[in-house]
Amino acid sequence: MVNFNHSTQKVVAGIAAILLSGVITVVLFGSLFHYLWVTWGLDPFYKHGFWIALLSILLYGKFLGSLRLAALRASTLFPLDRSNIRAAITAFLTFVIFFVMGIQTRVPWFGGVALFSWFLALHFLFFELKLWKKFSFPLGYFLLAVPLPYLSEFSGLLQIEIARISQHVFSFFNFPLTQEGILLSFPKASFEIAADCTGIKSWLVLLSLSIFFLYFLKLSVWAKMAAAFLIIPIAFISNLLRVFVLLLFGFYQGQDAAMRYWHDFSGVAFYAIACVFVLFLLLFMRRYGSSK
Repeated sequence: MVNFNHSTQKVVAGIAAILLSGVITVVLFGSLFHYLWVTWGLDPFYKHGFWIALLSILLYGKFLGSLRLAALRASTLFPLDRSNIRAAITAFLTFVIFFVMGIQTRVPWFGGVALFSWFLALHFLFFELKLWKKFSFPLGYFLLAVPLPYLSEFSGLLQIEIARISQHVFSFFNFPLTQEGILLSFPKASFEIAADCTGIKSWLVLLSLSIFFLYFLKLSVWAKMAAAFLIIPIAFISNLLRVFVLLLFGFYQGQDAAMRYWHDFSGVAFYAIACVFVLFLLLFMRRYGSSK
């Protein structure tokens, strides 16, 4: 008969618990995983979702790599003290609330929050509470790959708002630009503010990349939050300038030339400009917003 010491028994119990947790996770969130996989292939706002999931896995691998096997055999695995149990219960109750909300409303983002809370509850049981900063960010980063609720409705409102701003600006400079909903018209050219012209896609991608890099910068929490928030106006303004330039090009060169030669190129050019502004923002935050 083979006898196992206490540390070996703990590792075996940990493997069994991980396998059981994986099975339960697939049962609870299998439909969410399928929805996300389909959405990442079809939704133009979330075609980058697969890469977010991959980065989340890499960050989680970094967390596991920071742990030593000796620590896993010691008190790090299954600490089960009061603070861990309280944190696990809180995370589990949050999971229940958002899981029910996801079922009732059929909003996938609630399911994503429920998944995050579920993983937190498991990790509070598996690892010491002092490690929560290391494993909570990789788990939470995955939420950026879950579609935000009512994004299509917000995109529609933003399309109208961009058309209205464009009409006011061009009218101020005496350009004969008229607006009808999301349609902007010159005497010899007309343009429709499509969903891609709202800058939402640029904002989502920029936000995801910036938060990934912010994770590695030694900044205060408030500096990181400020940097993430400032990405919104940067993406919106750069996209609005792109619309302005496209309208100017259409006014002087015609609609066909604007759509054929400038539309696609401007998307890449102004996205690169937005990335440069975000890079300078991160460098500024790194220099002046470092935490002590």
